[in-house]
Amino acid sequence: MQEASGKTIVVTGASSGIGRQIALQLSRPGCEIWLVGRNRERLEQVADQSRSLGAVPRIVEMELSDLEAADRFLVENFPAGKRVDSIYLAAAVTLFGEVRDTLPEDWDRIYATNLLSPIQWTRHFYAGMVGQKAGTIVIISSLAAYAGYPTATAYATMKAGLLGLFRSLWYEGKSHNVDVHLASPGYVDTDIYRSATFRKTSYDHTMRQIEGLGFEVVSAEKSAERIIGAVGRGNKEFAFPAYASVIRWIAPRMPFLIKILHHKMIQKFRQTS
Repeated sequence: MQEASGKTIVVTGASSGIGRQIALQLSRPGCEIWLVGRNRERLEQVADQSRSLGAVPRIVEMELSDLEAADRFLVENFPAGKRVDSIYLAAAVTLFGEVRDTLPEDWDRIYATNLLSPIQWTRHFYAGMVGQKAGTIVIISSLAAYAGYPTATAYATMKAGLLGLFRSLWYEGKSHNVDVHLASPGYVDTDIYRSATFRKTSYDHTMRQIEGLGFEVVSAEKSAERIIGAVGRGNKEFAFPAYASVIRWIAPRMPFLIKILHHKMIQKFRQTS
């Protein structure tokens, strides 16, 4: 997918991982790209790379879970009538631990960042896109939305919420010429694991658990390529890599197979490190 010059693109989670790679791969001469993330130093690095590709980057250092601050930013910088061609909602945080060990504030943070924030940004830009009769919204969800994820239950819960958002909004948007897409990757090699909250487990133990499942871990760069390519081909709802696509299909049709997988995940999680 080649974004034409003159387009305005917004990417959340642009300081690292999939969001960073999406921003760089969409950087084209004349494109205005809004880079939204928590780490200004990393955003500056992305902006430098984006600028070298001919784009015009705009840095927005923001904690997306601060919904009031985000609302002020959106109203001030993207008022009604300001054209935005596409938004990519890639920001996310996660937590590993059994539900019995999680805290209310854990759920609050993941709820605000992974569900309420994408809803907030979608609502704001969708209204403008309806008015301009054009636009693209790309929501980055997860395979966990379809299959669940014991020991990362809060994360899976919010991603399932994004699935509901997409499947409803897609029907509303198409009559207004607004394209809505949902990308659901499996395991991706990003910093989300290192920055995760861990309850009665650890980063090292979690990574051993994931490695023990034997699933392919895709690079952030390759993930961005697949997302941009699928959106360019007009795919509305998709999962990757191959095992994620298969599990997405299996989950509602053969739930007993998902139960086997979940049993294995719980066993590995409860093994002492």
